[in-house]
Amino acid sequence: MKQYYILCILPIDINVRLCYTISTLQTRVLMILEEEKLQQMKLRALSHYGNDVNTRYGDCILLYDTFTLVVYDCGHTRHTQEIESFLEARAAISQVHIVVSHNDSDHTNGVVDLLDYLYRKRSTRNYQVTVYSSLYLKHADKVLALLDDDRRTSEATKQRILETFDKIAEIVETAQDYSFSIVDATTNTSVASCWIVGPTENEFVEVVAQAIEDDSVTDIEGETVMNAASVQLKCKLDSADMVLLCGDATPAYLHRLNSYQIIQLPHHGKLDSAKEIFEKILDPRAKAYLVSDNTGSGANSGGSDDLIRYMREEKFKPALNTKNGEVNLPQGGTQGGGGSTTYSRPQGVKLGGMDSRRWF
Repeated sequence: MKQYYILCILPIDINVRLCYTISTLQTRVLMILEEEKLQQMKLRALSHYGNDVNTRYGDCILLYDTFTLVVYDCGHTRHTQEIESFLEARAAISQVHIVVSHNDSDHTNGVVDLLDYLYRKRSTRNYQVTVYSSLYLKHADKVLALLDDDRRTSEATKQRILETFDKIAEIVETAQDYSFSIVDATTNTSVASCWIVGPTENEFVEVVAQAIEDDSVTDIEGETVMNAASVQLKCKLDSADMVLLCGDATPAYLHRLNSYQIIQLPHHGKLDSAKEIFEKILDPRAKAYLVSDNTGSGANSGGSDDLIRYMREEKFKPALNTKNGEVNLPQGGTQGGGGSTTYSRPQGVKLGGMDSRRWF
């Protein structure tokens, strides 16, 4: 094929010429267009099923485009079944990324079953699977230094981490057994076309240290130790809105909130956390808020009822809440925070034998 050249002349004092072929430029343009397309995804936040509003289904949020699925938490095996149906209906999806925000069962109880399914499908679909989680053992030395306790050894600290974060330990071990990729969910890590934006390493290490130091230490910045350093994910939707997913993170660890159009209110719409977030935003009524409230009817389940009343009294637009059914975004974008959405309608965990060296 004949090559055509564009001559690019830099300032004379540099005296350098750069030549690029038109075919190379065309390739680069196509790559940029493809990247831009992949940067924009759809969101589907799963809800309860049928008329069952009593079961604690927990969180499960899907971000997807034609070729890629990102699963942010999977708190129940029923969500796993829904993801399986979702994938069966989308043959073009070949990459599956699973982000585990933190160790709580209502965010993790369906993840191992999902890994089992993806492994079983290897002969027919051969998904490229990557699991993103806080790999606590990689930071054990920094945790040990923060504890500043000469009586603690590195190996004892690692074992204590495995016992404390048992559900993530099982998920990581299962992913390793299946030869899936495992990535430490640190800030600025890319997840398909999304990005992990928190917590910072200092925030993360502080949480782990407090979690293993003393069982009587129950909260950090008003949130439980397990919840505080939930992995945070940002992603651009088809509407060009930027969404922040934050699990049960403490608001103190959420940064640059004014840069998002849609913000998940943590801990299933816990009112105190929501108020802290509103206070950190210049114009909180201009944002759209996502609430994943599949907490069921348990006495200690929490939930968003107080938040719903507060937002109504304070003249906020209603949050996009899975308590009302599935949330799908976008449908025309948030239009300045108004939100355009549609609404549709546990198992125990084994720790097993875990070799701490396998987390490195």
